[in-house]
Amino acid sequence: MAMKDYVFPGKTYDEWNVGDEFITGARTITEADIVNFAGLSGDWSATHTNDVYGKSTIYGSRIAYGNVTFIVSTGLLAQTRMFEGTATALLDMKISYQEPVRFEDTIYCKLVVEEKRPSKTPGRGVVTFRVYVYNQSDEQVAEERLVFLIFSEKASL
Repeated sequence: MAMKDYVFPGKTYDEWNVGDEFITGARTITEADIVNFAGLSGDWSATHTNDVYGKSTIYGSRIAYGNVTFIVSTGLLAQTRMFEGTATALLDMKISYQEPVRFEDTIYCKLVVEEKRPSKTPGRGVVTFRVYVYNQSDEQVAEERLVFLIFSEKASL
């Protein structure tokens, strides 16, 4: 077998069914995640980066950026490999946050197929997912609605 024989493992449009549910692995939000995000984005907001200030807020401590929660959740989805080589575009997204994510919280996701429809272009379709993000105490911390354009056939190298 050669690299050119590799077929990406992602699920095709036809393999997604409305109502299907999947649980991802989990990941702990660390100090390094927050510092790296602050450096990358240039957003050094005190709520996330100043321990003394964080203790004086309504949260009682520093909290993770909402965008870090979103980015880590998309990474958890990517680690399932269900989108690899088949999801060609993220067409739309909406995110709401129910609870703060704190340093050392461990989050995981439940992915639910909400809707699907064929694309106007043959060979692909549009699939809408609802993603529920939970912490280690099974409290929902975020909810996402992601709309992907997904190929009808698996890609290969």
